[in-house]
Amino acid sequence: MRYFLRGETLFLRGRFHAASTGVGGGIRDVSTICNSTVPKNFEHEDPLAYIHAIAASRGYGEDVFGLLTAVGMHNLCVLTYDYVTVFITAGVTNRNPQGPGTINIIVYTREACSEGALLELIITATEAKADALRRMGYDFTGTTTDAVVACHEGGGEVAHPYAGTFTDIGAKVYESILHGLPEALRRFEGDIPSRGPSFFILTTIGTKRWFEWSPEGCPYYPCHGFAGQRCEFCYCPFYPCRDESLGKWTEGSSGKKVWSCEDCTLPHEPAIVEKMLEDPDVTLDELKRVRRTASG
Repeated sequence: MRYFLRGETLFLRGRFHAASTGVGGGIRDVSTICNSTVPKNFEHEDPLAYIHAIAASRGYGEDVFGLLTAVGMHNLCVLTYDYVTVFITAGVTNRNPQGPGTINIIVYTREACSEGALLELIITATEAKADALRRMGYDFTGTTTDAVVACHEGGGEVAHPYAGTFTDIGAKVYESILHGLPEALRRFEGDIPSRGPSFFILTTIGTKRWFEWSPEGCPYYPCHGFAGQRCEFCYCPFYPCRDESLGKWTEGSSGKKVWSCEDCTLPHEPAIVEKMLEDPDVTLDELKRVRRTASG
């Protein structure tokens, strides 16, 4: 899965099996998922055609699920918890049942789910949203146009037949939204100034906690210790690439094999970063060619 912003649209790109409650929703294979900011009183006679036009502007086909929101993408919160990544934009100025509102959630997992589990992720995300709102003191559980997309990219054997709140995947999604929704709302309401998307990582180093990562003022910089290190892609969009010229398999704390790329400098090298910023769809093989060219 690759994700990036272009203007006021968040794009996710990959080979997804996805379920969506948004525009043109359902359950099917898609290569693009997007969340796009529109004017507050936006109306369109054919919202699906509008979504297709957004995809076409990037040269993508109509195998797309799309969400629309009045919330600016500078308020986007992205949360990563192990193999789960959650994207949240949220605004509750117009609360249920008085009118349209905007809480959009995209749940991605790189491990394969059954179709039942994929649908159950939508239920779990909705339960977490309602719980987060309740804990913030709101007396409603959502807005009239909330939408959720759940997707996975893992092929082969199903890793998650179920995704309720007592499952590993469900608990990770629930906890991510419980933390991320209040953060997204605080940015929308101006309580936390935001010039761009916010990124959160669930870390278990020391104590288990959410860590907000920023390329500016990072306490670990320069983590790879070479001149000119760039950090726009500190959390590599290719992870886990499984390319043994860049990383290796190690044993995790649970005893399972996990992909380690702690010694990989590729996403920090200036020429590589510039190429990824220029072309978000660039492949890993293309980047390795850029590296060879840059190194002479």
